[in-house]
Amino acid sequence: MFDRDSKDLLNNFTDEMHLWSQNGPLPALASREMRYVLTCQAERLKALGLTMEESIEHTEGEIAGGKARSGETIDAATMYREGVRLVTFRQNGRILRKIRKPVTFYATMLNKRGYQDHSCTCPNCGHTDMASRMREKCAYCGTVFEIEDAWPVFSSYYFVPGVVERSNLGPNLKRVLIRIFLAAAVILAVVSLILNRDQGAAERIFGAVFGGLAAGAAITFFCYMFYSFFLLGKMFKEAGRSMPLLKGMRTEKKLEERMRQYEPDFSYPYFEGRLISLLRAVAFSDRRDTLSIYEGSQDLSFLDTLVDMQYRGVLQLLHFQVTDGVIRVRIRAFMDDLRYGRRIRRKDENFIVTMERDIEAGDDPGFQLHQVKCRSCAGSFDAYHRKTCPYCGSAYRLSQDDWMITSIERG
Repeated sequence: MFDRDSKDLLNNFTDEMHLWSQNGPLPALASREMRYVLTCQAERLKALGLTMEESIEHTEGEIAGGKARSGETIDAATMYREGVRLVTFRQNGRILRKIRKPVTFYATMLNKRGYQDHSCTCPNCGHTDMASRMREKCAYCGTVFEIEDAWPVFSSYYFVPGVVERSNLGPNLKRVLIRIFLAAAVILAVVSLILNRDQGAAERIFGAVFGGLAAGAAITFFCYMFYSFFLLGKMFKEAGRSMPLLKGMRTEKKLEERMRQYEPDFSYPYFEGRLISLLRAVAFSDRRDTLSIYEGSQDLSFLDTLVDMQYRGVLQLLHFQVTDGVIRVRIRAFMDDLRYGRRIRRKDENFIVTMERDIEAGDDPGFQLHQVKCRSCAGSFDAYHRKTCPYCGSAYRLSQDDWMITSIERG
């Protein structure tokens, strides 16, 4: 499942993310929860005096695909596509670090069946526009007001790092080798002409041409072998980094086997994206005590120097338990993180995340935390930073509807 419409939406989303990283508006295609996470990350960077510009390069012929899942009224599709991620960190206009990394980009898109974009009017200035363009605020006067969600939206995203830019490897290498061959052949031919000036003209020209071509071929071959060994070393280095990931090879199968006893249509890709999204929300938030997505008492100050978190594509299931109608999982998430302390440092890190959810909650891809319904009075409210209903005062616990984090530890 990755048709032209899906590809265009994914490209539009990455374009919006790029504009946002340049101090532009929050991505219109991002869900409210994702926009909250992005806002928290932007505030973290601002507090540290940093800016982070990010973009994704795509080329034709990249591997792409997706997996769809239907909910009660909302469908979810986890899409992926190869690309190259470019990230630049600056402080007071000075570049601290530039990163160019081949990645596979994953994003989960939610779409409401039968939804059609419609017009809405700003209550402040009367400006009328389509709901898809008024998600965040009025484009004319900047007034923020609540509207029904416009669909589709992206609820989570992450990048899985690669080793080399596979799509450009062959063409780029061929161009470089041709240039090396021509440069070496010409230089060595000229040197041969100069050194053999006492010989006849025909002998000099023949020796220069033959010697230049032979020497150019030899130098090109040695350069190719050197690059091959360099690439092989890089792959071995990446393989060494990836050794710990082998612990999570069977996690998808094991978790699906256990979860489908309670939820026949359980989707591992959706769960995976949800876990990473929740982890990033807690990591970048400075109001963790008010978050309904986190219910724990640990000191999480070790998350405060993070400026970027990227998933390495593997989870390890450590524990699975069902007690009194509550599913509890303990999972190690393998991450590729960037931390700031005078300079930007990259570090492979593991976080052990404990999550729980009521069995009866199900795994509804259309669940919206900013629009939950109180089980006592049926009032609808934004529960991101509320643990009680604002209308009747009843306690609200996210695990009744969706996964909730109860602890985060360094792995």
